[in-house]
Amino acid sequence: MPFKNKAFFYFFIKLIVSIILVRWLINNVDSVSMIKTFKTFSWQTFAAAFASLWCAYILGAWRWRYILSKREDIFFQFKDSLITVAIANFLNQGLPGSVGGDVYRGFALTRRGFSRNWAIQSLILDRIMGLFFMGLMGILSLFSFDLAFISQKELFPMVAVLFCICTGFILFCQLDRLPLTGMIQKLVAPIQTMAVISRQLFHMKNTLFILVGFALTFFLYLPVYLFSCALGYQLSLAAVLFVLPTVFLLAFLPISFAGWGVREVAFVSLFKFFGLPSEQALSLSVAYGLVGLLAVTPGVLLYFFDGKKTNVSVIE
Repeated sequence: MPFKNKAFFYFFIKLIVSIILVRWLINNVDSVSMIKTFKTFSWQTFAAAFASLWCAYILGAWRWRYILSKREDIFFQFKDSLITVAIANFLNQGLPGSVGGDVYRGFALTRRGFSRNWAIQSLILDRIMGLFFMGLMGILSLFSFDLAFISQKELFPMVAVLFCICTGFILFCQLDRLPLTGMIQKLVAPIQTMAVISRQLFHMKNTLFILVGFALTFFLYLPVYLFSCALGYQLSLAAVLFVLPTVFLLAFLPISFAGWGVREVAFVSLFKFFGLPSEQALSLSVAYGLVGLLAVTPGVLLYFFDGKKTNVSVIE
C-alpha cells in the first residue's frame, strides 16, 4: 500500500473509532439533556477558553525555544517558534496527512540550521517537560482532598498515573549517572544527554522556566474549569488538575482522530467520581474539543499562506 494511502487509511480508521465511541456515549446518556446542557455555554465562555489555550500555546512556544537555546548556538526568534508551534498544533488536530505536528517541528528546525539529533531531542524534552508538569500539578492537587476520598480503590489508577509520571521523570534525569558500558552505553547515550539537560533546566537559576511550566499547564486546563462553571456545577480546580493528566494520556493514544471519542469516554468515566453527571461531563468534553479546534485555526492560515522564511542566524 503506498505511503499516502496508508496515511489516509489510518486516518479513517481513527475517525471511525472516534465516531463509534461518541455514538456509544450518546446512546448511553440523555441526549436531550446533553444538548440542553451544551446550550448553556455562552460565547464569552468560549472566548475565555480560546484565550486560555492561546496563552498555553504562547508559553509552550517560549518553553520550546528556551530548551533549544541550551545546546546549539543558533538564534531562533520567538516569533518563529510561535508560528511553528501554531502550525504544528493545526497539523496535530486538523489534517489526515502523514505529517504530524512534532514531525513538522523537527523538519522546521533542520531547515533552520539545527542538527537532526538536537531537533528530535528538543521535541522529546518538550513532551517530557509537559508530561512532568501535568503529573506534578496533579500530585499537588491531592493535598486539597480528604485522605479517605483519594484512598478509594476506584481512584487508585489515577493516583498511580501521577506518581508514575513524576517518578519516571526523576529516574530519567539520573540516566547519565548509571554505570553503563559497551553497547548499552552507546544505545542510551542520546538519552543520557537529555537527562543532563533536564537537570540543568530545573536548576534554581531557571526559575522562570519552572514558573512557565506551571502556568502553561494551568492555562491548558483552565477551559475545562471555565466550562464547568458555566454549567452551574462548581467542579473544583483541584479535581480538574487531578483528572486531566490521565485524560490527556488516554487521548494521546493513536487510536482515534485527535483524541475524539477517547477523551469523551474518559471525561464521563473519570469525572463521575466528583459527582459530575454523564450528560454534563460529555458536554464539557465536547466543548473543550471544539474550542481546541477553534484555537488551532490560526495555524491553518499560517500553514497555507505564510510563505516567509523565519530569521535564523548563528551567534558569533
